[in-house]
Amino acid sequence: MSVAPSDCITERHLLLFGTIVHWFARYEVLMQRIMATVTGSHLADVMLLTKTLTPDQKRIALLDLLRHRAIPLDRFDAVYKYLTIPETFSLLLSDIEHSVWVAGKSSHSIQPDWILRPRPTIKPLHSGEDGRSEGFLEDYEDKVEYSLEQLRETAATLSENYQGFAAYCRSVGLLAENDAKVG
Repeated sequence: MSVAPSDCITERHLLLFGTIVHWFARYEVLMQRIMATVTGSHLADVMLLTKTLTPDQKRIALLDLLRHRAIPLDRFDAVYKYLTIPETFSLLLSDIEHSVWVAGKSSHSIQPDWILRPRPTIKPLHSGEDGRSEGFLEDYEDKVEYSLEQLRETAATLSENYQGFAAYCRSVGLLAENDAKVG
């Protein structure tokens, strides 16, 4: 039987959830700012055109735009690398936005409630006592639980990467100084 969410989710968890969601919002706006700069458009126009896109769809749109505009390969690669960090945490973002959270298996951890009711799947057999081979990597569904420290580290990673990404984009001209009218 699952534990009631109010029994395991603290204000600190909620603060970290909000911090993570906020960093994703900042990444989305940064991607829109880059699109506006590259196309010489008003930021508001780009925001209007992309507002219904998910963060991943905005990432793909930005990368496609950079390829189309023939941005130097080293800049494209750098943008791609910076956007890998938020992409890595996109499943966590989805769980924060769409799941009720309950106590995890490990002490002092939480996990999305859907893990307790997994979708039926067929998984390959693995060798070893527990059915897993030595090099077996767990699926996201098999290992999703977070301590406060892991959530804090995730928020810090998103923050540090964002700061570096924004600074890089300014240094190579992918961000205009005035976003009201870019170009």
